[in-house]
Amino acid sequence: MTYRIELNGSDWLMKDFIGEDWIWRHAEKPDTKDVRWWRKGTVPGTVLHDLWRNGETPDPLFERNSLLVEWVPQRTWIYKKTFTVEETLRGRRIQLCFEGIDYEALVYLNGKLLGSHTGMFTPAAFEVSEELQYGGDNLLAVVIQKAPDEQPQVSKTEYVRTHKSRMTYWWDFCPRMIHQGIWDAVFLEVTGPVRIEDVYVRPQLTADREAAELSVSTALSAVSALTVQVETLIRFRGEPVASARTWHAVAIGTTCLNTRIELARPRLWWPGGSAHGEEGDDGSAGDAALYEAEISVKVVRPEEDDIPEETLSAVRTIAFGIRDVRFEANDSPDGTARPYTLVVNGRRIYIKGWNWVPLDVMYGVPRSGKLERLLRLARRAGVNMLRVWGGGLIERESFYELCDRYGIMVWQEFIQSSSGIANRPSAAPEFLEMMAGEAEAIIPRKRNHPSLVLWCGGNELTGPGDVPLDDDEPVLCVLKEAVERLHPGALWLPTSPSGRLFMNSLKNADEDPDGMHDVHGPWEHQGLTGQYELYNRAASLLHSEFGVEGMTNRRALDATIHPSHQWPPSKDNPVYFHRGAWWINEPLVQGAFGGRIQDIDTMIRASQSLQAEGLRYAIEANRRRQGQNSGSLPWQFNEPYPNAYCTSAIDYYAHPKPAYYAVARAYRSVSVTARFAKQAWAGEPAFAAELWAVSDEPAPQEGWEAAWSIAGSDGTVYAEGRKACRPAAGKPIRVGMVGFELAQLREELFFLSVDLTDASGVLVADNRYTFSRTDDLQPLLDLPIAAVAITRRETGSTSWCLELSHAGGPAAVELRLEEERPLEAEGYAYFSDNGFSLLPGESRTVAVEWSGVPPVSRRLSLSGWNTGVVQVR
Repeated sequence: MTYRIELNGSDWLMKDFIGEDWIWRHAEKPDTKDVRWWRKGTVPGTVLHDLWRNGETPDPLFERNSLLVEWVPQRTWIYKKTFTVEETLRGRRIQLCFEGIDYEALVYLNGKLLGSHTGMFTPAAFEVSEELQYGGDNLLAVVIQKAPDEQPQVSKTEYVRTHKSRMTYWWDFCPRMIHQGIWDAVFLEVTGPVRIEDVYVRPQLTADREAAELSVSTALSAVSALTVQVETLIRFRGEPVASARTWHAVAIGTTCLNTRIELARPRLWWPGGSAHGEEGDDGSAGDAALYEAEISVKVVRPEEDDIPEETLSAVRTIAFGIRDVRFEANDSPDGTARPYTLVVNGRRIYIKGWNWVPLDVMYGVPRSGKLERLLRLARRAGVNMLRVWGGGLIERESFYELCDRYGIMVWQEFIQSSSGIANRPSAAPEFLEMMAGEAEAIIPRKRNHPSLVLWCGGNELTGPGDVPLDDDEPVLCVLKEAVERLHPGALWLPTSPSGRLFMNSLKNADEDPDGMHDVHGPWEHQGLTGQYELYNRAASLLHSEFGVEGMTNRRALDATIHPSHQWPPSKDNPVYFHRGAWWINEPLVQGAFGGRIQDIDTMIRASQSLQAEGLRYAIEANRRRQGQNSGSLPWQFNEPYPNAYCTSAIDYYAHPKPAYYAVARAYRSVSVTARFAKQAWAGEPAFAAELWAVSDEPAPQEGWEAAWSIAGSDGTVYAEGRKACRPAAGKPIRVGMVGFELAQLREELFFLSVDLTDASGVLVADNRYTFSRTDDLQPLLDLPIAAVAITRRETGSTSWCLELSHAGGPAAVELRLEEERPLEAEGYAYFSDNGFSLLPGESRTVAVEWSGVPPVSRRLSLSGWNTGVVQVR
């Protein structure tokens, strides 16, 4: 029987050494005299995090303290732990397993060197049955060598010689905090003489998807020649649905077996946000259907009476899903373009994505609550794909398991990235050999996850002229071959972007619009006119990375920058420069608001407002080309370090910025949007906009109607109308033009509101845009105070219903609900809507779901451009 003895925990000891001083001191041995200055350590974990928690470094997340911890990865670190193994296990086969060591290590057991390991994404395993002391103490010591010298963001990619997260060597959203540690699980695996080394379940659907054939490949290793019985049991939601039993003679070493099992009428795995993606009772996406395969191996030994005796030797259970995924060609006149339109189970699905970066710069520390929070936020925003960026991680199993359950497809990149100066990877034979070995180890560990639909060679790998590399690049050729062989049916892209043009720019739109296949950029707000000009001209087939910068939330700023250092929020402030210099858009924000912002709260609100509006419009513009454009993946969803400015939509502490809700609104399955020229309309005689609608529902919609109105900030309606529309599945339709003469307007702010109703008059989509009739957005600073009344009802033990009603004054602009609890407090709130404006006479209902927050701690605040702060308890 297979079972694990966990060696994780906070009962490890750790200590630093310079060079090989540890050898001289015999620090790895049970009888060492090196007994001073060992500190408490935790596995899985991070060296720096252990030092910080032991009080030996300042808080590396505060101000510029990360500069004071750059010495840590220059040291060698030993982690050691004493454990016992019961005498009853003598004679069993026992393997010591490390799921992840970052980066190079030597492993000792009871003073004996078991071996060395290099590579943070590949496991290390050692047979220890003969090395353990049964019934007594055992000492495990892991010598973690100093971190390899690798390249920060700005360098040459050809210098890279490791397959290690580059982000922590310094990136635009992460200071230099180079990671070391035993960053994934450590355990003893106990089995009989035959162990299961690998299981791969490859489902293949029939053309009508009414049946599936499961190819179950199992790799066994044996310490002697034996006869075994292998049973494969398939379950769905705990109930057996199919099984197979076979007998085999296995030799010493590895034996590979294959079993085929037929399944009738299989439940298919669908991504969330599709017509099949409603939430299930267990919190999963309703049709992210998961099966289990349990493989058990019994050793068959003949008895004297010829009745065989069967002894269970090993068991392994894996989850899998049944689906097919492919790319189809986009609606494009360029026959040289790759296909980028995603087809899942025969249905075209628009990619509503986001770019994912590691949870934390100290990524070895497990953060299960934060991981669940972020992926739940992604699912609630309508996200159906996350691109795991090539400067970060091959993630832990828990990430893919949650994506499986939530119906979030994963675009996984190998950990290679551009470097600014030159972006072509090395073609040296030793580097290619290393990357081939990494792929051989990594792909089998992840390929059973139905969420993992696409492998990619890396981020922004380009050659001369900034042209993205293709499959003939040596290292990409090696990786592609491994993916095709080890994970057949998975999609592949050589790099991102992967078209013949790198950049989403007006220059490329002018000179070669049909060449804008998969493009990146820009990552900055282009201005009150430029943002709209660019995205109105966009022609990409896939937009796999783009963004808008914005400040962090106020509570995150207060936690990481002393109040005396929070102003000015510019590059001239050394603290701000350290915490996101590339993304400090203070000049643009001041310019958009007439240079009048003089306090930090207004700067945060203004910066975040531009970020939210800029991202929303970019995605809406892409969806207005749905069919030609097959997906949007903004940069970036989360951040691993609490920056002051960043392109992330969610701050380090897992609290959304307004941009999160703006993107969620743009990703709704039915969307009604406006196409216009600018946000500030000074000098124009009339306002004009096109209305568009798009539906991801599978059938055309009859009898739908779009109602629009243009109102001033006092609620006066200057123009309105109704237009019939008939959205078809995935086909954007132009509803018509709207507008009015700006000379009619008495106020400096005005709003375009659009409601889409079905044939029964039920609201199915809405949208609202804020405009200025002046040169900029200064009118937002001059709005009179608006009153908002809030009625709170408890609708369950963990839920509230808030009724927000306009109660006086002009429009209440960009209302925002936020938690009012300590950042380190357990649990979170989830809002059904956020970041909206109320015109006079309007109200809005918001459902609040509390997760892991006791009733006594549930506190919110409401604020807007012109409301002050209202407490909600």
